[in-house]
Amino acid sequence: MIKKLNSLTILFLITVIMVVLMLITIQRPSNDNDDEGLLFPDLYGQLNQVDTLKFKSSQDEFTLFRKGEDWFVKERLNYPADFDLVKRALIDISDTKVLERKTDDPKLYPRLGVASADDGGEALTLTMLSGDKTIAGLVLGNERETTAKMGAKQFYVRREGEPRAWLAEGYLNINPLMLNWIKSEVINIARERIATVNIIQPSGQVATLINLGAKDKFGTPESLDQTVFKYEQLGYDIAGTLSQLRMEDVQAAKGFSRGGAEVVNAEFITFDGLKVIAKTSFSDGFYLTTFHAEFDRSAIKAAPSDIQQLNVLKTPEQVQAEVADINSKLSDWVYRFGGFVGTNMMRAKADMVTESEKVIPMPLDVMGYGS
Repeated sequence: MIKKLNSLTILFLITVIMVVLMLITIQRPSNDNDDEGLLFPDLYGQLNQVDTLKFKSSQDEFTLFRKGEDWFVKERLNYPADFDLVKRALIDISDTKVLERKTDDPKLYPRLGVASADDGGEALTLTMLSGDKTIAGLVLGNERETTAKMGAKQFYVRREGEPRAWLAEGYLNINPLMLNWIKSEVINIARERIATVNIIQPSGQVATLINLGAKDKFGTPESLDQTVFKYEQLGYDIAGTLSQLRMEDVQAAKGFSRGGAEVVNAEFITFDGLKVIAKTSFSDGFYLTTFHAEFDRSAIKAAPSDIQQLNVLKTPEQVQAEVADINSKLSDWVYRFGGFVGTNMMRAKADMVTESEKVIPMPLDVMGYGS
C-alpha cells in the first residue's frame, strides 16, 4: 500500500511539474529576441563593421560614411561628421530594449508615427550598412509620453523591412537633419595662448588687442589696462574667438565667390608663434570666413607666468605641425558663422572701444557673472 501510494505521489508531482512547464512555455514568447531583450540583439557585436549610415525622413535625406576611423557627410562634399555623435547614436541603438509588441497593420502606423517617408509618413529610417550589406535598419516613430524626465525614453519603432511595430526603450533622440551631424567645431585655439589680435579693415585701418600680462586680461596697445571696451567682456570675447569655434554651415572654397563683399582680415597671434588669419565678409545676411595658418618665429615671446603654468603653449616644432594640420583641414572650406562670432572678427576700432560713460552694461547672469 505504501509503495503504491508513493508511486501515485511521484506520478502526481511529475504531472504538476509538467503542467507548470507547459504553462511557462505557453506564456513565454516564442522568440525571446522579439518580445523582450534588445531590439537588435546582434548589432553591438557588428558595430565595427558598420561603414555607412543612410538617413531618410520627410525632413531630409543624407548619407554618412566611414573612412578609417573618421566619418564624413556625403552630401556636404565629404565634410567631416561629428565622430562622437555617430558613435553615441550607434551604441544607443544597439542598447535599445523592446518593451512590448504593437500593431503590424500599416493602416495603424500613423498613430505611432512609424510610417516611413517612402510610405508618406514622418518617421526617420536609419539604415546601417557594411558595404552593400544591411546590418540593421531602424524606423523611428513617436516618443511615448511618460512621467520620467531623465534617462532613457520610450519610442515606437519598427525594424526596417518588418511590419511589426514595437514599444522600445532607449536613448533614441536621433536628429533627422544633415546639418546636425556635421562636425561643427572648426578650430580650437585656447584663449590663453593669444598674445595679439589684429583686425584689419579693407581701408587698412587696424584695431589691435593685446594680452596685458596676465591670463584673460586684454586691452589695446594705446590704453593698456585703461582700455574701455564697448562692453566689459569684449576683449575677452574677441581673444577667445578661436576657442572651440563652431560654425553654422560650410561650403566648398572651390568656386566660392563673395560677390564683391568687402573682406576683413583678423590675425590671431599666439605667444608660441602660431598665426591664424580669418578672412570674413558679410553677404546676404551671413558671415562667411576662410582660414589660413602660419608659423611666425618672430612672434614668439615669453607668456605671463600664470599662462605658462597652464601647459597650453607649444614648441616651435609642435606649432609647425599644428599649422600643417589646420591648413590641411580648413583650407578647402568656407564657414558660415552667427552674428556674435562674425561681428567680433570684423570689428573696427570704433566698434571695440569707447568712453567710460558709453559702456554698454551687461545684464545680470550673462556669461555667468551675475549674482
